[in-house]
Amino acid sequence: MSASYFTIVHILVLCVIFILFLLFFVLSLKAESKLFWSLVFTNVLVCGFLSVFLMLVLDKYTKKGVVENIKSQRVLRNESIVFSGEVRNVGRFMISGCTLVIKLINQPLNKEHLKGDTFFQSSGLSLFSWFFKDDGSDKKPNVVEYEFNVARDLGAKKSVPFSVLMPYPPYFSKTMTITKISCY
Repeated sequence: MSASYFTIVHILVLCVIFILFLLFFVLSLKAESKLFWSLVFTNVLVCGFLSVFLMLVLDKYTKKGVVENIKSQRVLRNESIVFSGEVRNVGRFMISGCTLVIKLINQPLNKEHLKGDTFFQSSGLSLFSWFFKDDGSDKKPNVVEYEFNVARDLGAKKSVPFSVLMPYPPYFSKTMTITKISCY
């Protein structure tokens, strides 16, 4: 059985918004006929935006997950890296799923490699591209990022182990690892 996205707090907030919607709808029925449709449109628009915004805010405060005991191990045979650890639900409500984002940065604090194109890749047309004939084939990215689904239906105050495998660029040295988890 899959966990529901909505917690009891989500359902209560949606019920309050629906009651407000009905109240403003009844009040718009008493308005002039010229204003009726504009009031209904405004009511739907405001209640829709309010419900989406409040669902995102409630997710941030009710569905909290953390990554613990994360370890990495390179596998030289196939140029990959394995990350393992645990995802813990530190909130009081069930989490439907958690996504782990792992970002590897090659030589993050080396001043010899600190150029503008390390952090920013231009996507527009260059005025002098016909002169330099740079096809970008020698460019190797200094940042790689992957997303993994590491937990599903995680109960309150529970944890689950995970292990993920991602390719490791062979030209990376002095790599910095950044992990970020988002739960819903």
